[in-house]
Amino acid sequence: MDRRNPKRKVLLGIVFLFALAIQLITLPPWDTLSYDGALYIDIARNLAGNPTNFTYQGVYMMYRPPLYPYTLSLFYHFFHKPLSQLIVARLVSAVFFALTAMIVYMLAVELFESEAKGLIASLFFIFNALAFTMGTRELVHSEFTFFYSLAVYLLYTGRKKDNPTRICLAFVSAGLAILTRYTGLSIIAVFVAYLWLTEYWNWVKMREYWVGFALLLLTLSPWLYLGHLHYGGALKPFEVANRAVTADRPVSVSTFLKWLFKDIGRILPALVVLGLVRQKQNEKGWLLLSWAIIGFAMIMTVTHKETRFVTFLAPVMALLAVEGVFLIADGIEKAIELLGKSVKPWKKILTVVFVILLLIPVGGSAFHLKERWNITGKYDSRVLKYASEHYPANRLLVSPYLYTMAGFYYSTARVEMIIPKKDVEEKINRGYYDVIIHKDPNTYLNIITSGKYKLVKEFYNGRFKIFIRIA
Repeated sequence: MDRRNPKRKVLLGIVFLFALAIQLITLPPWDTLSYDGALYIDIARNLAGNPTNFTYQGVYMMYRPPLYPYTLSLFYHFFHKPLSQLIVARLVSAVFFALTAMIVYMLAVELFESEAKGLIASLFFIFNALAFTMGTRELVHSEFTFFYSLAVYLLYTGRKKDNPTRICLAFVSAGLAILTRYTGLSIIAVFVAYLWLTEYWNWVKMREYWVGFALLLLTLSPWLYLGHLHYGGALKPFEVANRAVTADRPVSVSTFLKWLFKDIGRILPALVVLGLVRQKQNEKGWLLLSWAIIGFAMIMTVTHKETRFVTFLAPVMALLAVEGVFLIADGIEKAIELLGKSVKPWKKILTVVFVILLLIPVGGSAFHLKERWNITGKYDSRVLKYASEHYPANRLLVSPYLYTMAGFYYSTARVEMIIPKKDVEEKINRGYYDVIIHKDPNTYLNIITSGKYKLVKEFYNGRFKIFIRIA
């Protein structure tokens, strides 16, 4: 971006402030919390005390990507109350969301040489249902999307401006993307495909790319070392993460696409497809095609798929949506000209109106998905918050789905799961646990028959039950 262009600087600031403001206005309520989000916060607390303590309940969780918990841990030196830490986690995501909107704007300006298209692209990113929803969740997606997009932006502009420093920094950002979410490994394939399509193998002869790959490895090296030290192998975290995802419930491509259309609607995907059709075999086209197709294909190879997994593609979806919008606009203009009319005096106004009409349903899907996510963990959070305020505990037994969220509210307690194991039943018989929180339809084991615990509170027609040890 031209730093000497004051208008562009102002527009960039407006994009950031608008993206941040809309996320702050729609910040989720306190009583919604995801299982993964609670785990990231739990880990971040431990990291605030010891930068190598990537654990929850004494177990190393290195199959989870590290950068987001490490980012949170920087703030958790100063914020100690659970709900304050939750707000911090969401604000961190909101800031990365706003920064990514800036990246989308800057990349669109570089690709299309138009501030107007940059603004439109940033709006399609901001109101992408997945990006919008993940923009205030206590999850990795906003930070991941930022570093992934920044890496692509730096690589493209580094090549365009013949700036080896930017190219090298692109690989550093790629390494940070991988450390934010392991599916970030797909960026290596995106880079190689883009370089091969634009230069065949000539790029291999250039020193900056070898330096770049060395910097990427250097960026990953501290985590690889910790994996070797605490997890039994440098690549073990990636291996365990892959095994965990593979072992989860399989989701077919057709089912995933159905879920995706439900979440983001059909207007945005249609514009993306039109944008793909518009691409030419040039630098810009190969970049967008490599990013979109390889990134999406990598997610499709995963056995267990969730729609939030493709949030990192929201920037390229926005860029392709702009191409789709102008493909339609150009088609309409040519059709009108064939009728002997001219729309040139009104073209800008008509384009603005057309973009607004398309953004309305896209934005509607964004707000709808965010409201659906605001129900996640709602009842669990209310029960656990009540329990933590009324029934303090050093040792806690909870149903499996409450495991990480219990640690969030009982930050200093030893938390175990209600699972059919002999040692758990023996501990119940001994009255080992101070408090037991049961969520149907999990098994009760011997909680009632042990005679060591009494039911003190029920929630939501008995779906949740709190037991405390009989004195």
